[in-house]
Amino acid sequence: GAIAVEMDVSNRESVKVGMAKVVAGLGSFDFVVANAGVSSMSRATDITDDQWNNCFDVNARGVFLTNQAACRYFIDKKIAGVICNTASICSKQGFPLLAHYCASKFAILGWTQSLSREMAEYGIRVNAVCPGFVKTAMLDREVEWEALLRGKAAREVLDEYVGLTPLGRLELPDDVAGIVAFLLSGASSFITGEAVNVNGGALTS
Repeated sequence: GAIAVEMDVSNRESVKVGMAKVVAGLGSFDFVVANAGVSSMSRATDITDDQWNNCFDVNARGVFLTNQAACRYFIDKKIAGVICNTASICSKQGFPLLAHYCASKFAILGWTQSLSREMAEYGIRVNAVCPGFVKTAMLDREVEWEALLRGKAAREVLDEYVGLTPLGRLELPDDVAGIVAFLLSGASSFITGEAVNVNGGALTS
């Protein structure tokens, strides 16, 4: 079964209440996918405090709070749960105009690797996925922002994204979902602390 629960992942009390509603509605849970994310674009010298804080509040703090709450629950209930955090190609490589976003996504990998080592004794696995240029509303906004900041047409920017992807197309959400499903499944039972690239070859390290 499934239920919809609204929560603010940057707020500890909201996460606590949201997790409690999940348990009340489903009885228990075994998996967590920390997928909430935000972005904005700016030259590094122009990044505002609000832009920086928003990226870290949602992208980094949101992962921290949801992961921590899930791990506390898994340990308490003796559940060998699995966590998958949505990182990014920007977790492994810096990009112009995205310094604050990249910094928040790099933080996810440090957290994921550290948490996985602490949780291993409980049989809890923690991994991350690193998507590339995914065709979403967020990407549409980023294309417009980058086009404006660089004085280019949006079509040119979009073509550059595709050009940076050896498989020759924008990534689709389902491309990411398949890897997430694998990491949550028993087929990946001996994988933890990994940051799995799923970006069409745009980044291979």
